[in-house]
Amino acid sequence: MRNTLLIVFFFFIANAVFGQKYLQLERLHSTKTRKYLPGDEITFQLDNGLWYTRVIDDISYERQFVLFANGHVAVDSITAFRSYRSGRWSRSLGNQLFNFAAAWVLFSVIDQAVSDEPFQDIPKSSVLVPATSVGTGFLIKRLFRHRTYRIARDKQGEVKKWRLRTLDLTIK
Repeated sequence: MRNTLLIVFFFFIANAVFGQKYLQLERLHSTKTRKYLPGDEITFQLDNGLWYTRVIDDISYERQFVLFANGHVAVDSITAFRSYRSGRWSRSLGNQLFNFAAAWVLFSVIDQAVSDEPFQDIPKSSVLVPATSVGTGFLIKRLFRHRTYRIARDKQGEVKKWRLRTLDLTIK
């Protein structure tokens, strides 16, 4: 009886599970992938050289199309893909430079409060080092806030480094 109930339970669970359709950006010979589901906003470049930013409505695995509200795009016609997820190293390095500037200012203020020199004779390093650190941290976070993946193909039509494909994991 218990086994029968488990089989019936798993049968109903299997019917209730929804599959997923997604667009997957992957590097050749690597397990790291980025998945984009319907409802996600993507930025891509087509064969004509123009960049587009659209929200994915649906993904057609059979025809290899990404469907949008105002049309569709074949996956093979996308030549570049841009991700606006900032890299972990750039975000953390920029924040560390901000923290360094705050600590430098704090220690400079403590040094001026303890020293015999008045506050009018502030050393240039008390202002120059934190300003440079904040500026460098801001530039690092700003310059590396997005990444462009070029989907280049060789003469035989095979992708060189990055592959963009549609996947359909619906249970039928």
